[in-house]
Amino acid sequence: MKKKILVFLLLSVCLISFSACGSKDIDLSQYLIEKRSTLYTAEDELYSVSFSSGTREQDYKLDGIVGEMVDFGIVTLSRLDNAPLADDSYTYTVQINDQTYTGFLEKSSVDNSYLADIGVSAPADASVKIQITFTGYSFNEELSNTSNQFLIDADKAIEIANENLKEELKNVTSDKNNKIEVVLKNLKDYSNSELKNYYWYVGVISTNADTLGILIDASSGDVVAKKV
Repeated sequence: MKKKILVFLLLSVCLISFSACGSKDIDLSQYLIEKRSTLYTAEDELYSVSFSSGTREQDYKLDGIVGEMVDFGIVTLSRLDNAPLADDSYTYTVQINDQTYTGFLEKSSVDNSYLADIGVSAPADASVKIQITFTGYSFNEELSNTSNQFLIDADKAIEIANENLKEELKNVTSDKNNKIEVVLKNLKDYSNSELKNYYWYVGVISTNADTLGILIDASSGDVVAKKV
């Protein structure tokens, strides 16, 4: 009889709670397989360069399991007018504090930029200098930490995504065999070179190929786009 009473009391607690037992809200931070937390930028009269860094899963596999995480840093070269870059050999030299990294940029498969992952990240207080050379031109600038100016940091962006995707996440994960993985990226709006709008993008994909996405203004925390 005592056992029955104890079970009844436990069930009562679950019913009184705002979130029922077994239906706890999803915390996207527990499923991050890529997190870009710092963004350094610079530009000259024609070009824009960014260095976005953080951590990512070393051996990516869509299985809903966050494996070993490693540092990464993406160097990106774009034209200020967003026009395609000419096919060329783009060599880079990146200096982060007292460490130097060199190599070649590769053409992006999704936009008009050239980029490379140098395999390291830059902390928020780092000194980052980048030189990129190609036919008849050399970009040589010290980058500033743009993400330090964001009102909304990476962790706050995840909190906003948690709140705004709460119901959709419950639907996606109602099937216990449908596992999710999450990416967090910082993005710039290149549609107008006079505007410097930056956003956080939180993307969710499941093993059943469900996709969710949200775009958050880094200056205000406003949700400017949502894909469900």
